[in-house]
Amino acid sequence: MQPPQTQSFGNWAHKAIAKHYKKILSHEAGVLADRDPEELHQMRVGMRRLRSVLLGFAPALVLPEALTPKQVGRYGRVLGKLRDVDVITLTFRERYLPQLPTVEVTILEIALKKLAKRRQKQLTKVRKFLNSARYGEFKGATQAWLDQPQYQAIASVDIQLILPDLLLPQLSELLLHPGWWVGYSPKKLSKKQLETLFATDSPILHDLRKAAKRSRYTMEIFAPFYGENYANQLQAIKKVQTLIGLLQDDAVLQAFLEKTLGKTFDQELPTLCQIFHDNRHQTWHQWTKLQHQFLDAEYRYQLHQTLCQPQPRPPVAQKSTSN
Repeated sequence: MQPPQTQSFGNWAHKAIAKHYKKILSHEAGVLADRDPEELHQMRVGMRRLRSVLLGFAPALVLPEALTPKQVGRYGRVLGKLRDVDVITLTFRERYLPQLPTVEVTILEIALKKLAKRRQKQLTKVRKFLNSARYGEFKGATQAWLDQPQYQAIASVDIQLILPDLLLPQLSELLLHPGWWVGYSPKKLSKKQLETLFATDSPILHDLRKAAKRSRYTMEIFAPFYGENYANQLQAIKKVQTLIGLLQDDAVLQAFLEKTLGKTFDQELPTLCQIFHDNRHQTWHQWTKLQHQFLDAEYRYQLHQTLCQPQPRPPVAQKSTSN
């Protein structure tokens, strides 16, 4: 099949795949050299966005096995295990250590030394992966596809004709997620109710965050075809991801401390645990406002209407700068 024309479904797929693949390669040397945790972060973001592109444009693409969304997701998870360790380390050092008394800093430093050993093991695994035949196959398959792309028949269709059909299923998946109803109440929850909620429903909220991230990545691909309302709605979805992420971060940190220092770590780190507690409640207050917004019938209607009304002609594909 001939390469699709400029505004075709397939052409936009090719541009997006090339963009994120280039980003992945640009950070490869930095990750191997372990120069800066940001190199790993950006490479992982590139993998995630590439996977979102492959899923979003799936109806137009014929892909080699090494370039399927499933495989790219696996590559990203290898990077993700090291990134998780970096996030824990950076969060403790930049957000929490400056607020703690000396005695708690000393205890936390002991835990961070153990984390540093775990990081070294994960870094070894990442380096092994980036030097593996498996990763080499991914690069070879991706470059071969970019040089000679293979498409389904629908790839030649003008992308504006099918934009609502691409985006509405993703939006429906997000809006129907059960996580929206976690802790939903017209009245303010008590502190005890909130602590119970955090203990029991964190996995559901975490899954909602992943759904928001998928929607955000897909919507960002097609942002050039829409206007201000779309951009504002995209920012709201990003805020969903951010706020739930803040709630989840503290849960991850506490799980790490319990595993490293034991179940009584709260007795050794009372100041830190109080900060965790206060942060959760402040973030939850912000979250409930957004939660009510996304459960409002009129707002949900506006979301659907916006996706159904792409602009007549978009500018050249814009470059995303967010993570």
